[in-house]
Amino acid sequence: MIFTFTDKFIRKTNYTVNAHMIALLRKGWQEYAASIPPYAGNFEGKGIVTCAGGVNHVTCAWVNINMLRQTGCMLPIELWYTGHELNAETIRAFEQLGVQCKNSLDYTGLQVYGFSLKPFAILNSSFKEVLFLDADNNCVADPAYLFDDVLYKTYGTIFWPDYWITDRANPIWEITGSSDYHSIEQESGQILINKEKCWKEINLCLHFNLRREHYYEMLLGDKDTFRFAWKALGTHYNMIAMHAGACGFEAEDKDLLYGLTMVQHDSADNILFLHRNAWKWDITAEDELVWDKIRRFKSGAARESCIISHCNMGESKGRTFYDLVGEVELLDFRELFGDYEQKGLEILKELRNFKFYARFLLHYYNLKARPGYPRGLKESTFDHVIQRA
Repeated sequence: MIFTFTDKFIRKTNYTVNAHMIALLRKGWQEYAASIPPYAGNFEGKGIVTCAGGVNHVTCAWVNINMLRQTGCMLPIELWYTGHELNAETIRAFEQLGVQCKNSLDYTGLQVYGFSLKPFAILNSSFKEVLFLDADNNCVADPAYLFDDVLYKTYGTIFWPDYWITDRANPIWEITGSSDYHSIEQESGQILINKEKCWKEINLCLHFNLRREHYYEMLLGDKDTFRFAWKALGTHYNMIAMHAGACGFEAEDKDLLYGLTMVQHDSADNILFLHRNAWKWDITAEDELVWDKIRRFKSGAARESCIISHCNMGESKGRTFYDLVGEVELLDFRELFGDYEQKGLEILKELRNFKFYARFLLHYYNLKARPGYPRGLKESTFDHVIQRA
């Protein structure tokens, strides 16, 4: 599947389906939506949900959660994974941060993995109200106040904008019966949902994700399965009005920003989220400061274009970065947030010195490379390798 992104913010896909398949997909989601049982009502309170499996996401989750706690955030946190993605020692380490780790296999026999774990975790978390955060999405302040947002209380949802608009030729419009062609796509690195108010919608979102062979080809993974579930059911959602910005470092000639992090705002246009999706913590060097400048559109400004560029950082070839053109402003990251990134680097360095992290790396390597692991082998089998190293 090939996705293309124009400098006018249009996302296109070469995925096509005939009229018969469109009708089948439409009938499929409509029948499923009609069968969704009423809200269960056995959920309580507010909390943060994230997903992590594998070295990059576990590393990011560790930095993210520690930085959350440093903001003073005391919300309970659930970290969801599948199967043996986490070993027992790593789970215990997260528990020391007040995190409850949950294995999706304890809740379903379905193969829930990758992006589909996100709506599954939201649905099955113990919380009635959920702030979902991608593992690589950092909060610069305690996000608990979002639960008191007036529009959230009205609609039970806050979504955040991506850079893109879905091409009008995309079959998703006909499948869902929506014609809101100029609406901006959703960036699902952060989602706020009241499950009681949005029960059918989040269930339909999971339906789309479990049929990834079609929907992911149209929607670039999970992110817009949320938005189009709401659109399919004719449910209003609240999308943050402030456009997504970009954070990174300037090129030598200072005419281009290598934006490697999406910047998201609250409903008062305050910067709140730094989604480090193009340069994650696991590949960051111990002294590598990359959050230098923020480029964002001025409040209420029209967007002009998006510059997609590539920058070689060490041996990383062809990594994609973004810059924004239009009525923009350039902000100094450290003037705004001081040593925030440095604190992240300190947490990362500390993690890399923990023995549990070294054992987790070996655990995950063997999980991927050694048939039968860990069923026929105990984690302690490999302890001597770590100790000798």
